[in-house]
Amino acid sequence: MGGQPVRRRAFLKGICGAVALSPALRKGSRAAESERGLWVGVAVEEITPPLEVGLLMSSSAGRWEAFESVRLPLQARALVLSDGKRRFALVGLDLIGLAGQAVGGIDAFKAEVAHHAGGRFRPSDMVLASSHTHTGPESIALTDLRHTKAFAEWTNELVVRIGSAIRRAAESAAPCRLVLGQVQAGGMAVNRRIVTRRGIASVRRKLPADEVIGPEGPVDDRLRVAALVGRNGRPLAMVVHFAAHPVLEMCIKHVSPDYPGEMLLELERRHPGCTPLFLQGACGNINPPTMERTVANCRRYGQRLAELADEAFKRARPAAVRPLVWGWRKIQLPWRDLDGKPQPSPLETSIGALRLGDAAWGFLPGEPFVEIGLDIVGASPWPFTAVVGYADDYIGYLPTDRAFDNGGYEIGPGRWSRVDRGSQRIVTDGAIQLLHSLRKTRPETRPD
Repeated sequence: MGGQPVRRRAFLKGICGAVALSPALRKGSRAAESERGLWVGVAVEEITPPLEVGLLMSSSAGRWEAFESVRLPLQARALVLSDGKRRFALVGLDLIGLAGQAVGGIDAFKAEVAHHAGGRFRPSDMVLASSHTHTGPESIALTDLRHTKAFAEWTNELVVRIGSAIRRAAESAAPCRLVLGQVQAGGMAVNRRIVTRRGIASVRRKLPADEVIGPEGPVDDRLRVAALVGRNGRPLAMVVHFAAHPVLEMCIKHVSPDYPGEMLLELERRHPGCTPLFLQGACGNINPPTMERTVANCRRYGQRLAELADEAFKRARPAAVRPLVWGWRKIQLPWRDLDGKPQPSPLETSIGALRLGDAAWGFLPGEPFVEIGLDIVGASPWPFTAVVGYADDYIGYLPTDRAFDNGGYEIGPGRWSRVDRGSQRIVTDGAIQLLHSLRKTRPETRPD
């Protein structure tokens, strides 16, 4: 799709064989085997932009530059879940995000995607979840790239490709069962907001030891895996969730999905025939432990996450797959203009939630701080709950009220940080209420 695409499958040449589930997982529990109502389909489309549809080089300066090459292609990975009566499409995108300001409004964009999916889905029957790679096109409206002809042409094709991935995934659906696993990924993430005697600093630079007080907040070091297993006992799809900014190739002028892409490549190598997806967590204030911006470091980090995902998969246990239900809720957030002045009318956005039997995912717009994700998970009715950031509309950072007290880059003001103090509670409470509403057979809200 423009540029000089490098096909990921080329990396898999010569790999053969398959990795099946352990005997315990193959056998499963009686409860899980008695539920045969889940059908799952997967499909992948390339969404690599032309090189002139460039990357973000500076959010504060509003600067972008054209790419010089393609290291790895960008992809849209669609997973369609169906219980025979309804369908939901979970789409993982190798993008920094999708701002409504950049794509003609997120609702209109999703409506176009639904059209190109063959009319089988409503906009509310899908979520578009970006990985937040910083070596994808600047699609979050922080620069003037969105006003260029090349960007408009790419986004027109992007809609078609995402719709095609959903349509083909639906057409390929096969019976599956669900297994759930999670592991601790200690040392794989750090809270990047460091409290010092001079205020908030970033882990991007080395700080004098006598100035450092400590990180402002926690991390979420749980890596979660939901695998959809076919009748042959092998995974058809694997949904991996983890929270850390993909910035290991930031400002390198080549197209790349960053560490999530490296992780997915390694999982494909380990499980031929499986299509893994990555869902980014609440990582607004979370980075990998090192900011060495090299391909080698990116590959090491991604492959280590793949090892951990494989460990979670091997520990996974069968889970119920009914009901399949989801919902969306409109919320209104206080916000500021680019000078930091509070605005009288609220910023309206949407949050979502999906329940698949014993598992649940919450979908938040923008860049939620990890504390928001942890609070939602802690109040969820289901032990396996993952909070997904960068879902549908990009609205900038979603900081905590404490972060507003301490200041720092993520607080802005600027195009990357528009919401105001008080947003934390609105988002957290709304997501928790929405998750609890999915205990019912029907979701609380399902707007068209």
